[in-house]
Amino acid sequence: MAYIPDLSDYDYHPEFQRPGTKAVGWLDQGHDFQTALPSEVLLGVLWEFCKTSVAQMRGVHTCPFCQDPTANEVQRGGKCLLLGTSEIRVFSRDGNVYAAPTLMYHYVADHHYRPPAEFVNALFEGPRPASEEYFALLQSLNLEWRSTSEGGGRWIDPYSVDGSK
Repeated sequence: MAYIPDLSDYDYHPEFQRPGTKAVGWLDQGHDFQTALPSEVLLGVLWEFCKTSVAQMRGVHTCPFCQDPTANEVQRGGKCLLLGTSEIRVFSRDGNVYAAPTLMYHYVADHHYRPPAEFVNALFEGPRPASEEYFALLQSLNLEWRSTSEGGGRWIDPYSVDGSK
């Protein structure tokens, strides 16, 4: 995955670029980031967004900070999601759009990444994935979405020699 500084123009994948979209959570080794212990409320809202995949990619991006290749299979409330295969979109009430990798949930929960305040405000104040307003905004940007794949199955690490986890 590419490093993109927080709140800069989203430019990860040309097919999913939309004017004015800001990048958040595109972390990588060698780039410092703000940290804070996340609240359960923040994690719950992030989880809600991560259940709807936007900008589905063909592969699985693993966490650049972990040695555990199963870090992509994240559990919460008895459910498991496979993160690192797509992105989320977050809309603020003032019209800003944010693009973040679904792996952001892992970054916040396990590495205590602290997203920018304006992004967090949009998470809480903007429309959420369960609402018609949220899906209408995705549609207005001509972005497709689907339910995020459930984890718990055996996925093959394409970078390992023997395909093991």
